[in-house]
Amino acid sequence: MFVFGETQDPQTETVNLVEDIVHSQLIQLIVKARALATRRGARFIAAEDLIFLIRHDRSKVNRLCTYLSWKDVRKHAKDSNADGGGGVEVEALQVDDADDKLTAKAQKITIKLPWEIKTVFSENLRKSGHQSDDEEDEDDLEAQESASVVNLHVAKRFKEFLNLPSYLELRANDDTIDIVGFLAFEMVRSLTVAALEVKKSLEESYLRGNLTASPVLGKCKAGGGMESSNKRRREEPADDDSDTPLPVCSLFMPPPEACTPLRPEHIQDAFSRMQWDWSQSRTAGMRNWRGGLIRTSVGLI
Repeated sequence: MFVFGETQDPQTETVNLVEDIVHSQLIQLIVKARALATRRGARFIAAEDLIFLIRHDRSKVNRLCTYLSWKDVRKHAKDSNADGGGGVEVEALQVDDADDKLTAKAQKITIKLPWEIKTVFSENLRKSGHQSDDEEDEDDLEAQESASVVNLHVAKRFKEFLNLPSYLELRANDDTIDIVGFLAFEMVRSLTVAALEVKKSLEESYLRGNLTASPVLGKCKAGGGMESSNKRRREEPADDDSDTPLPVCSLFMPPPEACTPLRPEHIQDAFSRMQWDWSQSRTAGMRNWRGGLIRTSVGLI
């Protein structure tokens, strides 16, 4: 969460809520993938079952395929280093064949590509403003290491986090654990980014003059809400203040650098907004011939 703009010390309630949401989403994902595997007569969940469930999100599928391809490249690189390790002379590395030179050049280019995990996290830290271009603090390095550990998905800890029953167990030597871990990382990223947008919109609405609204929940106070709004309508001119710049700093306002952590209300609001799918809401009325409320299933984020 810190990588995507959250403060370094988030609230415990917020972290627990994010873990509960991600855990429930992963269980629902694995149950649906298991149903697909049962339909095609397979004993275990395959990578195709998981990718089929997220096929509507093209960008996520592309990121997943890129992650799996580079994971395969790193695996083959480790295997080649393990096979070629030992006492190798310098003269043996000088090969005259053109194919070997092209292969070595391709390997060097592959290593220099900025698609590594640490590079991605450092770019996100720079975008969020937690890291400068010239220096890196120990806190930023610790955040990068912790984020890279999460993205590498230690199989044992991740299985303990899932706590799956026996009929939903994932194979250890398969890419399914890595795919589920990558999707968990994507869920945390989506929740954090959406919650930050909710928090920003509430703070902006509070600063633009809606003083009766809470900057946390965005709800009006019980006393004097209608009277103050009517008085403000009579006193203020009819000009549109949408382009009015927000105050940078004042006597009773902290500077913009003072970032407050996310609250559970922000996560809940972001999760409810992400559940709203226009395609489902458009066809929900066609299935509701009797009227009243209709029970819908929780969608995957």
